[in-house]
Amino acid sequence: MENQKKKFKRTISLIRIFVKYGFEELLIRSNIKSLLPLEYAVEQAHVEPELSLSVYERIRMALEELGPTYVKFGQAFSSREDLLPKEMILELQKLQDKVEPEILDVEAVLEDELNIRAKEHFEWIDKAPFASASISQVYRAKLKEGPVVILKLKRAGIQDVVAADMLIMKDVAKLLSSYSELFRKINLKEVLAAFEQSIFLELSFRNEAANIEKFNQNFKNERTIYLPKVYRELCNDNILCMEFIEGVKITDKQGLLSFQLDLEVVASRGLDLYLKQVLEYGFFHADPHPGNLLVLKSGQIAFIDFGAMGSMMPAEKELLEDFISHFIAQDARRLIVVIKKLAIRFNIADEQKLEKDILHFFSLLDGTSLEEIDMKAFLSRFSVIMNENEILMPPHLYLLVRGIVLLEGIGRTLVPDLNVIARLRPYVLKIALRKLSPEQLKIDGIKLLRTLNHAMKTVPDDLQSIIGKLDRGDLKIIQEVQGLSGLQRQLARTSSRLILAIVFCALFIGSAVLVDADKAPKFNGIPVLALAGFSICFIAGLFLIFSKRG
Repeated sequence: MENQKKKFKRTISLIRIFVKYGFEELLIRSNIKSLLPLEYAVEQAHVEPELSLSVYERIRMALEELGPTYVKFGQAFSSREDLLPKEMILELQKLQDKVEPEILDVEAVLEDELNIRAKEHFEWIDKAPFASASISQVYRAKLKEGPVVILKLKRAGIQDVVAADMLIMKDVAKLLSSYSELFRKINLKEVLAAFEQSIFLELSFRNEAANIEKFNQNFKNERTIYLPKVYRELCNDNILCMEFIEGVKITDKQGLLSFQLDLEVVASRGLDLYLKQVLEYGFFHADPHPGNLLVLKSGQIAFIDFGAMGSMMPAEKELLEDFISHFIAQDARRLIVVIKKLAIRFNIADEQKLEKDILHFFSLLDGTSLEEIDMKAFLSRFSVIMNENEILMPPHLYLLVRGIVLLEGIGRTLVPDLNVIARLRPYVLKIALRKLSPEQLKIDGIKLLRTLNHAMKTVPDDLQSIIGKLDRGDLKIIQEVQGLSGLQRQLARTSSRLILAIVFCALFIGSAVLVDADKAPKFNGIPVLALAGFSICFIAGLFLIFSKRG
């Protein structure tokens, strides 16, 4: 009941904002009045629609005003050029998750949440946040006899707001999918389900702390990356305490030069670290925009904000490796096989056409120098091919594509001729060598033996089941032949006529025998029974002739 009340209040807010930005007609067309009487919400709005701006600008502004759930959902679609118009993509990329900071007594929040005395743990805590977003506010503080840290505090009530938003978005997605082929084709409901899982993980600061620790474990022997420390004793689901990192944004050329760092080395290092996350560990940063990558004076790169991470199972990582290997080798046929294994679902109407489209795509790649390749446009064109065949990939692959596009943009800011594909080739060679290594061949052999062992154990049981059904007479073979039903009807009619003809022939012969017997009573010298038999045969003959013609 409480959830429905929150959902009702948020729905009113949603409709008022949509009316404010001139989308009243869209609300009516989407049948959203089934969720809430539209007339009521419109009456509450009392605003003049912002109609002087373009429709895409108004969509972006409406999403920003609606809050974190809608902003993050818009950001998730900001790399889907295969689905949305270019103008809308540009606006979605401008989405800002910034709100006015609220006044908080940080010490009181810490003491209430962690059951501690703040002064016993901190020398000082900034009263004003140095960063403020819709989900959290971030403060600097100094530990007693320790380093400067950041305190990330979740905004009060944000969990309830997001939960209410998700209920509304599910209802709207259901309505849109039932009214529009476009939304069914892009699998809006499935996209929303993946987004819901992602945003609730991002709302959990315990999850973020665990992500940092797992990330640090993966890169513990890597000298080119800086790994921030997490202070678990000062963390819970609403508070995150981690080491403060002093550095500059990776795109800050002047800052990098002031550290006397080589821009090309920094760009290559950032890209290599990301590819290592993906291809070696299958656990990668889902939002590597410039603000989340800092460069220290030492030249080390630090990733920050681990709320959203992409993760792959070992089998998925292996398929991704195969995908990249076949992609680099331009082997379209094997690439399609891997795509079908990776996809959640697909509807490839013509596999030969898909192969030709991919080969044509590769030919365009061959005609472009590495320096001229725009990775964003490149991946967007390939996404169009995937979309035409209704190939839906798992969420982590879309996060990966977005990450590569962001990293390539960062790299080109520092080094205009930096190319991702060229950086991928050493990894492809490394993957190939690993797959052919004695250790990997041993692992693959063991997997094959396990599969064969499982098959040998299960096949006898399956055969025994089939034999048992044969013994009981329960095994049925159902075969369907097109056009057989019509043939069956024709045979049935022919059989009926044949039986009738035989019966009436017998009657005719019987009648002839009666004439030869010359038995009374008679009519005009012919036995009456014989006349009756001949009459019936005559009428039956006419019936058979005319029914055959019909």
